[in-house]
Amino acid sequence: MDNNKQSQYRYKNKNRSRNKKRVSKRDKQKRTQSLSAKESIKLKLKQVFLPYLGLSILTILLFSALRWLLDIYLDILPLKEGYWDFGIPFLLSVLVVSIWMWPRYELLTLKWVKRSSLGYFFITMVLALVIPLVLSQNYLSKAAYEVIEVNSLNDIRHYPKQKYFRVNDFEPLKLESVSYIETQVISGRNFDSTLHIDYYIATPFIAAENIWLGSSYHTKYDNRADQSIKDSQYSAFINDSRHKYEAKDLSNISYFKKLKSSNGRNAYLHTISTANRQSNLPHLVLMPETGLLTDSLDRDFVWGFGSFFIGMVLCLLLVLAAEFDSQEKKSTQKHIQKQKPVKKRAPVSDLSKSLVVWFRSNKERPATLMLILTCIGAFILTVFMGMDIIDSLSRQVNSVGGLTMDALQAGKYWRVVTALFVHAGIMHLVMSLGMLFATGYILEKVLGPIRFTITFFICGIFANVLGVLYFDMDMAGVWGTTFGLFGIAIPLVAFKVFNKKYRELFGGTIAAILIITLNSMFFAFINTLSYMAYYLLTLCFGIVFGVVMVMTQKQSLLRNARRHNI
Repeated sequence: MDNNKQSQYRYKNKNRSRNKKRVSKRDKQKRTQSLSAKESIKLKLKQVFLPYLGLSILTILLFSALRWLLDIYLDILPLKEGYWDFGIPFLLSVLVVSIWMWPRYELLTLKWVKRSSLGYFFITMVLALVIPLVLSQNYLSKAAYEVIEVNSLNDIRHYPKQKYFRVNDFEPLKLESVSYIETQVISGRNFDSTLHIDYYIATPFIAAENIWLGSSYHTKYDNRADQSIKDSQYSAFINDSRHKYEAKDLSNISYFKKLKSSNGRNAYLHTISTANRQSNLPHLVLMPETGLLTDSLDRDFVWGFGSFFIGMVLCLLLVLAAEFDSQEKKSTQKHIQKQKPVKKRAPVSDLSKSLVVWFRSNKERPATLMLILTCIGAFILTVFMGMDIIDSLSRQVNSVGGLTMDALQAGKYWRVVTALFVHAGIMHLVMSLGMLFATGYILEKVLGPIRFTITFFICGIFANVLGVLYFDMDMAGVWGTTFGLFGIAIPLVAFKVFNKKYRELFGGTIAAILIITLNSMFFAFINTLSYMAYYLLTLCFGIVFGVVMVMTQKQSLLRNARRHNI
């Protein structure tokens, strides 16, 4: 019995020791897991968030210093305020996040996202940087100037680099005011077509040479309404704006803001040009401001600092909620042990290499490449000529080479060609070049560079002349041209110039693009079907042109297609 008790006691002791060992192993696993979690948090902060925080602060400080030097202090870079306040900050934010931060947040993934989570990091980081960057520029454009007290309006010319002025004695001459009405149709995301109307009034001052008071009024209406309704709304808006202008009280004006280069200033200068006033002095346009400039600065500072803090907190939470990608676990674990930074790749060199590869891959499409580069170069040139980079007005497009009926009647026939390379804003340029590349990617291999270039200009000239003469439209860009090129591709698919693989690929692409584009145009311009008729006619012209080309040069087309295996 004693031996049995001793054996049972020994067995219990063994079990207890085993349980202790198991417990100790579990504790060790928990401790190692907790340590690895802490190390992963440290690594995410060190490799992703802290570099992004430092890069954001550096971007805001450096860009603000650059703008203060070039635009405010030296005034040697004549860019519009819209570029400094929004255009360049947005582009700079996208470039910073894409080039320098992409190799870092590519290591992270989100559990609740089934597909790639890179888009969440990209959008969050861009917004967290672009919003405070825009607000900081708005603050800088005010804080860099002071309100100058002058005795008369003519003394403003003694301060060419200043922006805000306080004048005690001024009197506008409302009887000699001139006005200008600018309309623009904008299609929204739900295929809504909206008519925007801007009414500008410029009023000269008494005893001030070529100095004008600016007043503007804005409204918008549904462009799909009947013409009679739009006419009545238009008349009511003009009458109401004139009544507000006549009843405007100028006694509560605290100071005047001198307009610098902007779309608003260009509209006022166009308005002043209609007046019969001759002067050798440059035009000055003053906008009345109420309230104190310091109050506006305090409000902008709070909004800017608050948006930066909120954006950084959101980015921090997103980074902490993410995990390292399973494909990168081995490399990250090694780096965790060594406590060395993760070096994914050199982003700038990869960007340059990708551009070189893209150019080399398009050696067989030199015409498409040259047309795309020409459109980009022409767009940059027109921007320096005064066209807005984001929201270009029809007046600006026509002044830099767009095609209108007035231009044709004036004998400017070369605009049927120059209008192909003029685009109304960056989005118009990107969409046009995307469609041009989609057509030229395969068509140029079949047609050859020379024949493709000739075809491009024939379709473009036909589209421009058709739009101006028969549809009374202002022409700019290559949209009509690309519809003609799509029409040429349809007979090539139908007559089996391409092989089966490319017939299915290219034919499906053409059908999808045409259906989406024509449907969007139908919903956007439900009462102006001339747009749809215009694109359908350019498409039909391309189809007829393509049929003639296949009938006369089929063997040459087949030879090119077989040589390129398409």
